[in-house]
Amino acid sequence: MSTTSGPVTVYWRPGCGYCTRLRLSLRRAGIPADEVNIWEDADGAAFVRSAAGGNETVPTVTVGDRTLVNPQPRRLVASIAAQYPDLVGTATGAGRAPAWAAVAQWTVIAALIVLSFAMDALGRGALSWAADGVAVVTYLGLRAIRARSLG
Repeated sequence: MSTTSGPVTVYWRPGCGYCTRLRLSLRRAGIPADEVNIWEDADGAAFVRSAAGGNETVPTVTVGDRTLVNPQPRRLVASIAAQYPDLVGTATGAGRAPAWAAVAQWTVIAALIVLSFAMDALGRGALSWAADGVAVVTYLGLRAIRARSLG
């Protein structure tokens, strides 16, 4: 059963890239939102179907008394900021990595790519391929960690 307490509610489902992007945008703006996973909440799924012409189109967002189906994150944040200026910046930032973490992640990946080029230039093809593989696995692993931290 879905229960919401704030003026912003995001109806989402796991594996939805659009949902992840929108939820991350709200968190970065510091906008608190109730979140309803429609795969776990039958009432939430029914609400989304009623708002989206019978489809379970997510993300669906309610802002006050308005319902928006698959809104663009930037426009949604601007709309919430205009309608509820006191909400912006009030979230705790949970699930958000510090800025230095992104720099560190990309530095590691860049170093692996440079290593790959160096090994290739030295005629060490196998080591070059290994560095490429580690760079790809690192990137995918960091992406999975980020997605998991968003719920």
